[in-house]
Amino acid sequence: MIHEIGQRPTSSRVAVLNVLLDTENPLTHNELLHTLTQEAPFDRVTLYRVLDWLVECNLVHPIMGEDRARRFQLTQRNAKHHHAHFQCTSCGKMFCLDEVKPRIPNSVPSHFTVESVELNIKGQCDQCNTGRNKKLTGIAISAA
Repeated sequence: MIHEIGQRPTSSRVAVLNVLLDTENPLTHNELLHTLTQEAPFDRVTLYRVLDWLVECNLVHPIMGEDRARRFQLTQRNAKHHHAHFQCTSCGKMFCLDEVKPRIPNSVPSHFTVESVELNIKGQCDQCNTGRNKKLTGIAISAA
């Protein structure tokens, strides 16, 4: 992926990309660092620099979570990041909603330039919703 954009693949860049390739959900800086340090020592500042570089090169896109922590996910090849995200308010996991496309507004003040629009939807994921429904069905309701 790094070669495809004409850049140099350092061991740090490759290590971070490999972790993101192996995960389904976006990861925070701390989650990435935890995963990376299981194999070998990895510097926290280096990770910040690599993530900034990957975002700059459009290989990875950041997603702001409800907890104000940025999460990182691979950007689809040959595409800019243009889809909504869903964050579960129970488990905190984030999911890409590729079919939901944020719209750039038709009218903004003439001296503004829109570069991106983020759409984050919050609610219960399927797994948490199923668990919640199972708990609710086991509750006996009586009229007092």
